Amino acid sequence: MKDTCKEILKKCGWERCIVAVFLLLVIVVGSVSLLVLPKAERSEDENRVLQSPPEFSAENLLDGSFMDDTENYVADHFPARREFIALHTQLMLASGKRDVGANYSQVPAEGGVYFGKDGHLYEVLLAPDHTDTFQNNIQALTSFSANAGGLPLTILAVPSGAQEQPENLPAFAPSHDQREELEAIQSLADENTQVLDVFDALSLENGDYYYKTDHHWNLEGAFVGYTEMAKAMGFTPLSRDQYEFDKVSDSFYGTLYSKAIYWQQQPDAFYLPRFLGEDTLTQVVGEKEQESLYHAEYLEQKDKYSTFLGGNHPVDVIRNSAVEDGKLLLVKDSYANCLVPFLAQHFAEIHVVDLRYFNMDIYQYIEENGIDQLAAVYSIKQLCDVDVASKLLR
Repeated sequence: MKDTCKEILKKCGWERCIVAVFLLLVIVVGSVSLLVLPKAERSEDENRVLQSPPEFSAENLLDGSFMDDTENYVADHFPARREFIALHTQLMLASGKRDVGANYSQVPAEGGVYFGKDGHLYEVLLAPDHTDTFQNNIQALTSFSANAGGLPLTILAVPSGAQEQPENLPAFAPSHDQREELEAIQSLADENTQVLDVFDALSLENGDYYYKTDHHWNLEGAFVGYTEMAKAMGFTPLSRDQYEFDKVSDSFYGTLYSKAIYWQQQPDAFYLPRFLGEDTLTQVVGEKEQESLYHAEYLEQKDKYSTFLGGNHPVDVIRNSAVEDGKLLLVKDSYANCLVPFLAQHFAEIHVVDLRYFNMDIYQYIEENGIDQLAAVYSIKQLCDVDVASKLLR
């Protein structure tokens, strides 16, 4: 037996044998762990629900979904997954690459992250397929006012950080110009619909308006967006010195960090706006009312961005007891969550609707609640990637 082992080592070499033993250990330990260790339902790092155990059936086996689900389950629950993702990122950067996780054969290129200057991470922006999702979304949004009886509508389509800070991208990095999407939305707008252009206002030469580790704009960026919306909607925006931005955390790691975990990445500071006047805002979600738009429990979690409004709900009603009139219905994605505290200072009520989860008749809701103005706040990338507005169609 000893002679046989020596013969194998002689033929294969020590290095290959060590690699083979290591891989065998990884497979054995990983397999045992998958069978024995308790499984998490959600990844805090990646901010998503993990794959549940696949259900076996003849139908699932024949259509291939059983094998796909099994592969995803193993990938999601493999031991030390976080460390392997971080190691992969380190190796990619050490090899000279400055983008991680991108699949350039797909639109959208989900998972693509550029490592830019000044510690910034950016979503990879490739030209989207305008034949389906994007066209449906903008048709729905630009017909919203007409379908709601001609109520005035303001659309704020927010560009991505990679669009606004191209000087920070890696050299020769391909990146799509999102002005194409803005122009497409503007071309469909009717006389009751305003489509705002905030590209210049959010450019890097005016300030750093995006988180380094997250795809959202930061609080300063949201304030810029609010200011432009206020001007377009016909009221005077509050000035920046009427707010204090309170730092509530030094350890915010956002969604882009989750896609390409990197040991040396510095976190973002996380701020909440505090109006220096009287605080008169309340938030109602379902039957629950609270005297704040901030949910402090999220400050102890990775998903600190959900401190704003408590994340995404079908509908939130924001009331301001200091304002007598004005009822705004805002359809939105998560970019609007940190903008709402500013906008809420000007309306008696803001009905914040996330159409991805809202299952009522939106036009019946508008009529029953006496809505007199409409707004839409979406990231341009979201409009390209996800069906967010089809429920507005009639």
